[in-house]
Amino acid sequence: MSHPEWNLTIGEIVAPFSRFGEVKVRIETDFPERFEDLKTVCIRATDGSAKLMQIERVRFHKGQVLLHLRGVSSIDEADELRGSLVQVRRTDAVTLSKDEYFVHDLVGCTVVQENGEALGTLTSVMRGSANDVYVVGQGKNEILLPAVKQVVRSVDIAKRQIVVTLIPGLLPGTAETA
Repeated sequence: MSHPEWNLTIGEIVAPFSRFGEVKVRIETDFPERFEDLKTVCIRATDGSAKLMQIERVRFHKGQVLLHLRGVSSIDEADELRGSLVQVRRTDAVTLSKDEYFVHDLVGCTVVQENGEALGTLTSVMRGSANDVYVVGQGKNEILLPAVKQVVRSVDIAKRQIVVTLIPGLLPGTAETA
């Protein structure tokens, strides 16, 4: 089955972990503690096929999560899941505070300046130690915008639009000279 309602990715299986069938999951959520409360997840293979699996045990190890899934009892069975996404239903998403957004909701939004001039489409979000960075466009036309209040003025997910204020230095040729 495809399980289309299970489409919110919270991790990716990167390797088997033990000879007993545990899988090592790279965490793709800002809320890793959510794994402790999960009973069922959707494992979506690289070919798009999906199956619901029960979680028997969860533990954290070196910044990743280890899952023991019901029915996976050997290193070979665990290795078959490598590259699969660990997904939950959108209705099971963590409730965000005001001015917090899921990356998958931001990607694809049109980024415009306050005067209405379009800069392009947000293509990805890079995580930084101080703040996230919004990547607008691609290749030579790529613009990197710090996700800070001085730059990002408003986000309207329903309209698929992000309004920004450009500060000197963000676009080529806008750097201040001394």
